[in-house]
Amino acid sequence: MLASEYTEEARIVADDMAGESSGVVRRSGAHGPGAEHTPERNVQAAKTAESEETEEMHLDNGTDTESDEELELNRMISNIGFGRYQRRVLALCGLGWTADNAWMQCTACILPRVQRHYGVSNAKIGLMSSSMFLGLMCGALVWGPVSDRFGRLIPYRWTLVVSATFGLLASASPSFALLCVCLFGLGSGVGGNMPVDGAIFLEFIPREKRHLLTMLSVFFSLGSVVTSAVALALLPPFSCPDAGPCNVAVENNGWRYLLVTMSLLTIVMVVLRNGWFRLYETPKFLLQNKRRADVVMVLKKVATFNGKKARDDAQSSPILSESESESHAWLEWPEADVDCVSQRTDAGHVSRGWMHGAVSRVRGAVNVSSHIKLLRPLFAPGLRRTTLLVWAIWGIVAMGFTMFNVFLPKLLETHAPPSPGHSTQIAVYRDSLIYAISGVPGSLLGAWMVDTRLGRIYSMVLATSISGVALIGFAFAAKAHISALTVVASSVFGLTSTLMFAVIYAYTPEVFRPAVRGTACGMASAVGRVVGIVAPLVTGLLLEISTSVPLYVSVALLWMAAGCMFMLPIETRDIAA
Repeated sequence: MLASEYTEEARIVADDMAGESSGVVRRSGAHGPGAEHTPERNVQAAKTAESEETEEMHLDNGTDTESDEELELNRMISNIGFGRYQRRVLALCGLGWTADNAWMQCTACILPRVQRHYGVSNAKIGLMSSSMFLGLMCGALVWGPVSDRFGRLIPYRWTLVVSATFGLLASASPSFALLCVCLFGLGSGVGGNMPVDGAIFLEFIPREKRHLLTMLSVFFSLGSVVTSAVALALLPPFSCPDAGPCNVAVENNGWRYLLVTMSLLTIVMVVLRNGWFRLYETPKFLLQNKRRADVVMVLKKVATFNGKKARDDAQSSPILSESESESHAWLEWPEADVDCVSQRTDAGHVSRGWMHGAVSRVRGAVNVSSHIKLLRPLFAPGLRRTTLLVWAIWGIVAMGFTMFNVFLPKLLETHAPPSPGHSTQIAVYRDSLIYAISGVPGSLLGAWMVDTRLGRIYSMVLATSISGVALIGFAFAAKAHISALTVVASSVFGLTSTLMFAVIYAYTPEVFRPAVRGTACGMASAVGRVVGIVAPLVTGLLLEISTSVPLYVSVALLWMAAGCMFMLPIETRDIAA
């Protein structure tokens, strides 16, 4: 509803109340006799009711039609621009993505060492990775809806705390079963990072800078690089030799040292995210929850942090010029909401309601029926096809990628000739590091490609198709024991698969509205994690047949995913988020 409409509505209400000298009508009703209804309050109630009705209609229809408030908010975020605040949000949200891939790569790196430590067969060693992915799935299912109901900041602050805690516990595991349990707990924490951190960054940046969402994948790739570098430094010297007898209790603790090191790095990330910089709740979440005064307050603080001058006048936009702000009537609402904000922060209210609020949040977090209701808009007629295709893409890509990525060190060791000492291990982890480094340019390339004529969809299709071709080259090179060609093929796959994921991770939050963005992204991530649970088990069984079979299955899955990408109906390149 535009400002002119608000004015007209106020005039009609005033005409209806003509004859009342005071301008106040006393009526009996739900609020009891003598309740006061001023024209301003009637206008405000009408505005609120219409806003809620419009939002419900949009959600039920699955449309992407933006309300006037959302359009105004997008314009103001664009006027703030991409400054110091957004750069810090990029860096700190990027740490969450770094932790996600770092821990997955850590699981892949320690897999051969753990297998020897506990004497686990090929058919059962996949349980280790499956436990991690089961935790990742549960984390995505929980943290995504929590972020939509209670705000983005709760998952942002706590996911890495959970990850670091279970990482330290995993390093002290006395048995393979307990290690799997700890990896499940670790995954349940880190599993919330990607859907929530991606939404946070997207909701703070202007529309014209949304291609930078793919830059989060640079941090994702860096997580793999960091873990591979630390693994190369710790695993060969503190693991059993490639051949010969070994006392695993004394000589094979490198995998424990790697887990401790990654946990300490995660703790550093927690300190940086929670202590170095104060992140505000995202304006779009606040607007969805009718907290308009808080929206303006956050925008003022962000603008000030970026070096823009913010006016204190509550009836003026802190970002827009005077002529622009006159047409943005909703910026006047905080004048009536300021009292509510001050009341919420009153010391007596806080002391009285803190415990009640904490209990309510816990109850809401475990209320399954309320989470299920959040899924309804995703299957509305206008969004059903997109939802199903996006989730299918996440699942199929996760299956194809995991079957190769998790077992890469194992595949490299299997095709390497035995040698004394640790030379084979050094070569394996060196090649893994090269593979990880090759993925970094893929994110940068993706950031450029998504704004070309290819857009999001065709960039995904191209990258996914080439990834399948690279895996075919890796299979032939590994079978022929051509180490140089193996490194080249794995590097090409690392480049194109990272590009593929960069675009998928950018497309998913863009295509869904802010009201359901956390849930949609969390569910998509959960689908990928569910498949990730199955992939290591299937790969372990296929390795009993041949080391080439999992590779060809991965190729077929990736090309199937490319077909699903091609059928996506919505190109988000020119759609405001």
